Amino acid sequence: MRKITKNFMLGISSIVLLAGCASKPKVYFDPRTGDNTALISIMNGAGTPSWGSNESKAFRNALEVAARLTLKKGYKYFAIVKPDDISNLKGSLRNTAKELIEYCSPSAANIFDFGQKLHRCGTYNTNAKLLIEMYNTKRTDYTVIDAKKVLEYLKKHELSDDLTEFEEKDEFPKY
Repeated sequence: MRKITKNFMLGISSIVLLAGCASKPKVYFDPRTGDNTALISIMNGAGTPSWGSNESKAFRNALEVAARLTLKKGYKYFAIVKPDDISNLKGSLRNTAKELIEYCSPSAANIFDFGQKLHRCGTYNTNAKLLIEMYNTKRTDYTVIDAKKVLEYLKKHELSDDLTEFEEKDEFPKY
């Protein structure tokens, strides 16, 4: 009996460790700009043991929350302000979910991706951060991302986690 209990507890611990304890995504609004600038933070946003797979999922979750938040606030488009490697304000021309996911996601099939894609685009293991600005019209001075098209792409390719619930915070942490 004691051995069964020990194996059961070991099994439960392994599941929790590998799955992670996902919390609701958090959205922080910059008080200097109102509700059109937000920092999206995904903590433990994925549940697989591979870094590459975790980072891919965490980034997709952050992208999904950015699109849902944009539409929830009554906007149509958003631009990524940070991280710099995908910042539309700093010249990135990536403006579709497909382009962003392909650029930002490390190889999900490789448990140890030592290539250039690991830990970029605001992701680190199971965490992701995106600083975005939201707009009603397309910009002419830099590329913006259509929020509705992002959600359509994620759903069509079965990449959406239906992250309709997220915590909105008034304090704005340093990014």
